[in-house]
Amino acid sequence: MKRLFMTNYQDNDTLRIEAFSDGVFAIDITLLTLDLKPPILKNEFTITALARAMGAQWPSYLAFFISFATIYVVWVNHHRMYNVIRKSDKRFLFINGALLILVTLIPYTTGVLAKFINTEAMEFSCAIYLILFALISMVFRFMWQHAARNFQLLKRPSMDVRVKVVEKSHLIATTIYTLAAGLAFLNPYVSLGIGLLTVSYIANIQYEKEPSI
Repeated sequence: MKRLFMTNYQDNDTLRIEAFSDGVFAIDITLLTLDLKPPILKNEFTITALARAMGAQWPSYLAFFISFATIYVVWVNHHRMYNVIRKSDKRFLFINGALLILVTLIPYTTGVLAKFINTEAMEFSCAIYLILFALISMVFRFMWQHAARNFQLLKRPSMDVRVKVVEKSHLIATTIYTLAAGLAFLNPYVSLGIGLLTVSYIANIQYEKEPSI
């Protein structure tokens, strides 16, 4: 009976954190749509004019797509991480809070990038955009390192968890995002492309080993 109570307590402990985090992710994705405003037509209200005006807003579409993909992948990794975590502690809670703070900044940096793309300020806005993603990957690594230290927060059997692989993957992502942010001052379009490829790389991080057949 006592063992069952402890299991339920641990499950509820992590479920509350994940539920709160899910709410933050959902709000952030919703906020991204605020930068997708309908085009303003001054004189000519034709299909051609509307299509031309919508096409001119491509920076907003690009920033929205990259940001949506990043937030979604961050949420997926957050969910995968909690699949192998059995409980939390004070430090883990605050690291999770730091991650959510950074995630809530994505809509803002998205708006800045969309506004200043194709301007002289594009390099700087792109660098800020990618540095934020580097910080998110770094905090993810801190979360995982703390949870996996002596397997103190992980579920058993620990042999099924890819501790070192996950830690290395987040380190690689942090490094690539940081380098891409520096590259933004030379070629911002290439740096954004690298950032998008890094999102694809992060999406393939697996926290658990594949079951053997």
